[in-house]
Amino acid sequence: MKRLSLIILSCLLLSGCIFDPVFDTSNVYAFQNSLAAIKAKLSNDDLRRLDVALRYLAAESGPRINGQPFNTVSMAANANPYVNLAWLGPRLNGNTAAGVVQNLSIKLDAEIAELEKRLGNSEGALGSVEVRSASYEWRRTGAGRSNFEQPFIEFTVRNGGATPISRIYFTTTLVSPGRSIPWARQEFVQTFNGGLEPREKQQLTLQVGGVWNDQQLKYLPNAELKVVVTNFEDANGARMIVANSDLLDFKRKVRAALR
Repeated sequence: MKRLSLIILSCLLLSGCIFDPVFDTSNVYAFQNSLAAIKAKLSNDDLRRLDVALRYLAAESGPRINGQPFNTVSMAANANPYVNLAWLGPRLNGNTAAGVVQNLSIKLDAEIAELEKRLGNSEGALGSVEVRSASYEWRRTGAGRSNFEQPFIEFTVRNGGATPISRIYFTTTLVSPGRSIPWARQEFVQTFNGGLEPREKQQLTLQVGGVWNDQQLKYLPNAELKVVVTNFEDANGARMIVANSDLLDFKRKVRAALR
């Protein structure tokens, strides 16, 4: 009997060492106590991975504005434990720290693969919008005392596709050969009244300000304006690229941080 009791006691002691504590989200106090117990057994690297996972899950589970996560802070930074429990409870309950990190990693793998597929399928269509004769120059405007120089960018855009285009999204950069950082960068959205029909082209002349108005840019040797089409909309307002490349980059960074 004594030997049996020792065996049972040994099993209980071993089970306490083998099984990691799990999240208990039955109430706020259980949640906080389970989180403290979980963190107490983690190494510094595992603590970092768990914090990354909780930050991401809090942002993903919290309120959204225009479909984008509103909350980007970690649950530890949130002063209201009831909000933490409401946001994260259903996704954590019964899981260990390793389980939370693993589940999120698997989820991110699937989401990243889907975003990469969607971007790969749609980005080829951007080549149907052709940009030619891009230039950056200073021109005099106004008359009399109002006559002064201002910077302009100019280029021709052609619809080489088979469907009309109602709006095009551009990214413009002013670069010099051998220089890794552009002098200026700006995004533009151009709406075409009546649309840009297939095989139709238009010349766009846009006055630019801000950093483009820096006087030293007037005298740059070999400066080149690069114009990249990042998206466009058809006649019904549907965007050609529906996947968000910035979101894809963010998910990749989170996945890398979990490893």
